[in-house]
Amino acid sequence: MIKKAMIVIVGLMLGFLIGCNQETTVVTTTTTSSLSTTQTTTATSESTDYTTTTTTSGSLTIQDRINALENKYNIGLFITESPYDSIGINFSMPTQTTAYVEISELGVDSFTRIATTDKSRAIGKKFAYLFEATLTGLIPGETYVYRVTNEDGSETSDLYQFTMPTTEKDSFSFMYLADPQENSEVGYMAYGYAVMTLLDEIDPEYDFAMFPGDLVDNADIKSEWELFFKYSSIFSYAKPIVATTGNHDANGFSEPRIAELEFDGYLNLPNNGPLYNEFNTLIDDERAINFDDGKTYSFDYGDAHFVVINTEMFCDGTTACLSYDENNAAVLKNWITGDLSLNEKPWTIVLLHRGPYSLSYDTYNVRDNLAPIFDQFGVDLVIAGHDHQYSRAVYFEGSRIDFKYSSPYSRGQVFLNETSENEYDLSSYSESLGTTYLTGNTSGTKYYGGDKSSGIAVNYQFSDEQPVIPIITVYEDKIEIVSYVILKDTALTIVPSGIEILETFTINKE
Repeated sequence: MIKKAMIVIVGLMLGFLIGCNQETTVVTTTTTSSLSTTQTTTATSESTDYTTTTTTSGSLTIQDRINALENKYNIGLFITESPYDSIGINFSMPTQTTAYVEISELGVDSFTRIATTDKSRAIGKKFAYLFEATLTGLIPGETYVYRVTNEDGSETSDLYQFTMPTTEKDSFSFMYLADPQENSEVGYMAYGYAVMTLLDEIDPEYDFAMFPGDLVDNADIKSEWELFFKYSSIFSYAKPIVATTGNHDANGFSEPRIAELEFDGYLNLPNNGPLYNEFNTLIDDERAINFDDGKTYSFDYGDAHFVVINTEMFCDGTTACLSYDENNAAVLKNWITGDLSLNEKPWTIVLLHRGPYSLSYDTYNVRDNLAPIFDQFGVDLVIAGHDHQYSRAVYFEGSRIDFKYSSPYSRGQVFLNETSENEYDLSSYSESLGTTYLTGNTSGTKYYGGDKSSGIAVNYQFSDEQPVIPIITVYEDKIEIVSYVILKDTALTIVPSGIEILETFTINKE
């Protein structure tokens, strides 16, 4: 409580210093190609002016651009099972209505109108009018302009654009944003500053943004979801989101609202995960057999197969994971096994919330159930959140792999075994050694700072109270990870002073 109050005070003081400017760009490019979709009608474009996917810097300061952020309709783009020719979109409207997405190839004078699915639901004591659509038949490499609107156009967003990926690239990258999990405007502003500072400083080419859960602090509070999308609009108008749910996004399975999770309302992710048996093991368990849609799923991208897993299946909603539905946990494990057995990609990457090997929490249910499957199928990289201390560990069959050498580290702690007979280098090693477990601290302001300890051994840890944002690049023969620390004077500082490389490492094919 003290920490959050201090953040609010700092934010109020900062508000007096920030201007209110916005910038848009006029597009003059023209094309003649056509859009292939289903269930469409035509709507005429009134103008070729549109808002850029992020406010461009020009003469504006980062404070100007952060203050100019808005996302009135909570728009987000999302990964699909077929990410080279389709994309998901989710958004809200202020009142009950029929809603649409209008989309056009860049330079074309008219829009194709796409019908949406109404997902409106209660968010705590309030109500949200939420909609989703999957845009299909898109052309790899093509740039599209889009907006969201209601039936009569009285509620219509600005125009935004995204560019579809192409299989011609020999690599792809994604930005890993651990646990934003804020409960105030200033907290999410700090998250926005961290992301924008990184993008300003290194200007990375990245294809999507990945979240390992805990997008909000309390899923019942509507304003937290709105703040998440407001400050994620730095990228979410143009780049798809990959995410799973964390304990703060679900809260607990004993409440009737589990059938209408806020996470499901605000996000639009693939529904190719498991179907469960009846949930009757835990008292008052209200889950439906398809409740894991959009939380556990898989997709291929470039040379990697991604498996996204809802680790809340192994818990009753508590941090300690004291009990769970073992019958349906077996269904989940069988789905993961079946999915991985069909994988033909060179690399396998898993995203989940509760990591099997992390510094703060001993998530033994997750470790006992999932780590043996990861070993069996040679999973290369497991990306986790929940822990709020940054760490990296390489494990195989329950044992940590010892490394003899490493590039020097100016921050954090590296744990080497200089007497080891193996000549392993922690900065560059073969995927055959085991699975790499990468745990983020946070992209927001909540840190554990070494106060909690699981007793689990890792190869590297960083517990300082500063955000870390990795950029992960996947090639056919290697995965390169560069983790950036966003430098701030204190954990409560809103505006960063710069960035620094925390660590760089490579996982290689043999």
